[in-house]
Parts: sequence; structure tokens; C-alpha cells
Amino acid sequence: MTAPRMKAVLVLFSLFILLPSGFASALPWYGLDTARGLPAARDAKRPLINGTFIQLVDEHNGWSRARWERLFDAFKAIGLNQIVVQWSQLDSTAFYTVGPPGAAPPPIETILQLAQQGGMEVHLGLVAESRYWEMIKQAPTGQEQYLERLRLKSEAVARHVSPIASRYTAFKGWYIPEEIDDFTWRPPASKRLLYRHLKQLSASLKKTIPGTAVTLSCFCNARMDPAGYEEFWRDLLRETSIDAILFQDAAGGGKLPPDLLPLYLKAARSAADANRKKLQVIVELFTMVSESPFKAIPAPFQRLRLQLQTAAEFASGGINSFSVPDYMSPEGSAAARELYDSYLKYRSDSAPLI
Repeated sequence: MTAPRMKAVLVLFSLFILLPSGFASALPWYGLDTARGLPAARDAKRPLINGTFIQLVDEHNGWSRARWERLFDAFKAIGLNQIVVQWSQLDSTAFYTVGPPGAAPPPIETILQLAQQGGMEVHLGLVAESRYWEMIKQAPTGQEQYLERLRLKSEAVARHVSPIASRYTAFKGWYIPEEIDDFTWRPPASKRLLYRHLKQLSASLKKTIPGTAVTLSCFCNARMDPAGYEEFWRDLLRETSIDAILFQDAAGGGKLPPDLLPLYLKAARSAADANRKKLQVIVELFTMVSESPFKAIPAPFQRLRLQLQTAAEFASGGINSFSVPDYMSPEGSAAARELYDSYLKYRSDSAPLI
């Protein structure tokens, strides 16, 4: 180190020592590691997306290998290392079955192959049903019957998929597509049914391929207070074999006010920590313009930067996204390409710190 540079570092260090307690932590833009008074790594000030969901639809069954490769090249360029396939079967459409001779390989196997080549991990979703939200509105007896049928379907799909998944070291676990809201399961009887359902399903999945993780996502509309929300998840994680909560940040749908989000993220993180489980935050890359039918456009990049800052404060298991293929991809719309390019610039060394 040259003498002038050494002198500059010593001046900065002296200023840091003289600052009142607590004041130094308000100066992240100096690039200091405030815990040690040393220059911080640039990436420490730039939260990054670790993964994305892939939401399979009928069209994906006909995708060529080249098209999948372009998508995974885009994933690699922005540093993704985790893929969550939202479901392996949607209603009666399966994405793991082999078609007739000459047909494209099933999407599940192609995703596993390309993820393994790219050094990424994959979590495979099970069965999703379009009628899920309608069916869980039933009285507890109806809820119980529906959850049992859905569990049996998911266990059957896991048995079908496991011979494929077990061939790839990229496969790291299962994702349960049944998103957990903070209203439906508030009644004690319904809550007990949910806990039992998830206990049975997660235990079964752990046996299907031993050593793999089981994850589950949730969203919050502030229908419970934060203390009640923490208790709900603390109990759920204690009674089941769920390894991680994937918390949707609601920025795209706008149903949870941004000023309330940290309260519920803190509650979820506390519940996860109490059970030695992980909390992953899903940043929504879209802005909803219509709820029924659902329609959305890519989010503005300035909003995404703020989402990443909040997510990084609470996530213990990384930051996921929904979803790069749909809203932040060079293969997508002009707005999706623009968001992708902005994120590429943001994560590069030449991008300004946030």
C-alpha cells in the first residue's frame, strides 16, 4: 500500500473511532464494515437475487432444448444459483412424463440437466390445483377431506418424479405449492388440520428421497397481528418437517402495506430462528394491473432495489424471486428486458452502491 493511501485509510479509521456510538452504523455509504471499522466488500451493500421460481404451463412441454438453454444462460449471467419449480403437475397436466418418440424431453428433466450443468440447485414443486383457493374456504370437515386428497396426489407425484430427480445432484428438495395465507387457517380447528396435513406430507417427502429439504411459501395480508403470526409459524415449524419458509414480499400485488412488511418479516424470521429453520424472502418482480383475470407487468427497477434492501435485512436463507422468466428476462417483453439489463448493471462492479 502506498504512503498516501495508507494515510487516507488511517484518517478514515480515526474518524470512525471518534464517532458517537451508533452513528457509524448510519454511514453505510462510506463503504465501512461498521462492526470492525474496516472497508467493507462492495457486494455487502448490494443485496442480490439468489434464485427464481419457474411456473410451468402447457407451452413449456413443447419448448426446444435451445430455448431452455437461452433461459438458463440468462440465469447464469445474473448469478442465480437456485431454481424452484412451482409445480410438477398443474391440475391434470404433468411436466415430468416422457412424450412419444421425437417429442421434446419433459421440462422437469431438462431443468434438472441444465441446472446441474450451471451449478444451480433445484427444488421441485408437487401438485397444484386451480381450485385450491376455493376448496380451502370450506368448513373444517371439507378442508380435511380436500387436504387429504391433495396430499395423496402430491405423494404420488413425488414417487413418479423421484427416479428422475435422484439422478441429479442438482436436486436438493421438494417445494409444496400450497401457499399459506394468514386468514384461512386462523380458526383453531383449521389450523390443527393444516399442521397435521403438512406434518404428514413433509414426513412422507423426507422418506421418498432421504436427505432432501422440504420448503413452503406464504404471504401475509396483515390478517393476524405480528405476534400471532410469529406464533402460527413457530408452531407450524415445530410440528412439521418443513425446512424453510419462502415469504412473498407482496410488492407486486400491493396487499401488504410496505411499512408493515418488516413487522411480519421479523415475525417469520423469529419463528424460523426458534426452530433452526431458514427464512427466504421472495421479491416480486411484477406489478399487478388486474387481479381477475390476473395480469401483471415487470416492476420498475427502483422499486426492486428497495425490495432487495428489505429482503436482505431479514432473509437467513437467501433472496428468491417471482419470477425471472416472466418479468426479468432477455427472452421476455421489452419491459422485462429493460429490468434484466438494469439488474445486470446494478450487480456489476461499475454500478453505484445503494
